[in-house]
Amino acid sequence: MAGVFRHMAVGLQSSGKTTYAAALWYVVDAGEVPTVLLKGKHIGDHRYLETLARRWEDGWQVPRTKTLQHETVTMNLKDPRSGADVALRFADLSGETFEKAFATRSLSSSAASSFDGIQNLMLFVSANDPPDHLTMIDIAMELDEDVNEEEIDEDSSEEPIFDSAKTPRQVQIVDFLDSIRQPPLSVKIERVAVIVSAWDKRPEHNDPARWLTERMGLLDQYLRNSDVELRVYGVSAQGGDLPDKDNPPAAGDLEGLKEQHRLLSLAKASKRVEVAGNGAGEHDLTHPIRWLSGLEGE
Repeated sequence: MAGVFRHMAVGLQSSGKTTYAAALWYVVDAGEVPTVLLKGKHIGDHRYLETLARRWEDGWQVPRTKTLQHETVTMNLKDPRSGADVALRFADLSGETFEKAFATRSLSSSAASSFDGIQNLMLFVSANDPPDHLTMIDIAMELDEDVNEEEIDEDSSEEPIFDSAKTPRQVQIVDFLDSIRQPPLSVKIERVAVIVSAWDKRPEHNDPARWLTERMGLLDQYLRNSDVELRVYGVSAQGGDLPDKDNPPAAGDLEGLKEQHRLLSLAKASKRVEVAGNGAGEHDLTHPIRWLSGLEGE
């Protein structure tokens, strides 16, 4: 089943897209661990990816994309079984770009053009994010029983009634997914692979689909009731809490350096990666991409 499949990686701020791109580039380039897809032919300037992969290999945090920075890179992969080519596009718009689109209801022409020819999505969320979906009932339960709600100081007239930045992440994600499927973009999505990044921060169980149901119920229900095929993977692409090369830790803060030393002690850097769910190999970041392309069983 030869062909070319084109997918796009998307996610809000600090959801793990850039770290995944860095680790994926390193893993398929180094060939240290088994992967279902191999590195394909690349033409053009890939210094951006190489810079990220080098930072990742050296055990530093992969710097997230700066606000409004637009680095579009495509990683070409090859399926050895079918001979098909797979292109995963990291139109690495900053998370703030999508958050701004949620607030303004508009998307720049350059961002919109990133979706041209896209068939399926790799959607990133993070297991390291604290819950941000408290309801009025949750807040009421937190109030002291002796508190008179009528006497609560409501002197907040200077603050806006609605602050889009405080909208729960899964609300923003569902709105984004629904919006790109409508005119004028009309992106036809058949499959969505949800990547729960920072999986090393997961709960005791090792079930990414269960995590999505429990932690992001709205997003889970939206996807399961949409006409798309869904898979959920847990991925730890960085391997732990690493120091920032541009902002070295203080002398007394050695935890990040200890974690860096531990990861650098591994004989193969690719083994820092952990992948869970759907029968994926322990370090195989290409597994969800092959599934997105409908190539399983080929």
